[in-house]
Amino acid sequence: MTSNGRLAPAEREALLVQCWMAHDARWFAAAALAGGMELANRLNRMAAREVGKVEVRRIAGALGLPPVRSADDWIRTQEALIGLLGPDLLDYRVSKESESACRMSIERCFAHDQVTRAGVAEHYECGIFERVAGWLDGLGVPHELSPPLGRCLKAQGRECAYTITLRPA
Repeated sequence: MTSNGRLAPAEREALLVQCWMAHDARWFAAAALAGGMELANRLNRMAAREVGKVEVRRIAGALGLPPVRSADDWIRTQEALIGLLGPDLLDYRVSKESESACRMSIERCFAHDQVTRAGVAEHYECGIFERVAGWLDGLGVPHELSPPLGRCLKAQGRECAYTITLRPA
């Protein structure tokens, strides 16, 4: 922090992400307490997808991102989105599988870390890739995720990896 009570841009961004993640965790916990894990998961997945649709349009417009027509285009777009929205929230790698498919493997995930700390990981349904699906929906890109979205793969002792296949419009 500077002496005038202002944050440097990088500090401001980090603080905003931390505040948003605190909100996200508390919202999910409140939904689970009020209506149970099934309801909390359903609401979280719905909200994550809808937020993804809205934010991708805003961010793509602000950054002047080109349309997504190939796996290479999607990888560049995804990197821009993650780089802006919270690069420290995930440790991951992306590999191109074909001209229309890529595989995203998650080594460390903030959501898995949080639900594990809260003791509810075995019941948690992934909201992270629901948001990614929202990004694709928001860009009007037909796609398929494999495996299908559902319970957290890491919490099941599986590798967290999804293949994203772009489909013709």
